[in-house]
Amino acid sequence: MKQILAMLALISLATMSCGSAAAMSTDTVAQEMASLSLGHPVAAGDPAVVRTRTMLEQVSKRSGDDATAIFAACRRYAGHLRDAAQIKASQLELLAALDTHGKAGESINDTLQAYVAARKAAADKAHATAMAALAR
Repeated sequence: MKQILAMLALISLATMSCGSAAAMSTDTVAQEMASLSLGHPVAAGDPAVVRTRTMLEQVSKRSGDDATAIFAACRRYAGHLRDAAQIKASQLELLAALDTHGKAGESINDTLQAYVAARKAAADKAHATAMAALAR
């Protein structure tokens, strides 16, 4: 199942990178992010998808980036944490950092870099510890 989800994500990312491809809808991105983060497919009306869509809309409104760009950035930084620091972080954790600590006019990359630094510096490498550090 994880291989299927990974393949779908790769296909989606390949589609996003094509010049003629349009950005995915916020609903599609929310469902895919929730499914990948939870490790299993979730229905469009699932509460996790609804929460994800709400966070995507809020981050998009503040940053000016569309849901597809936000999803790509969250995947990229989650991959960095996994590859560089062996820290398992979900895209939803990174989205939560953007939603909670992102500021209007600030690049989503700046917020995500601060989250990654806080997560790496946390003694327990936990999401909650990194979020508390960013709140200071």
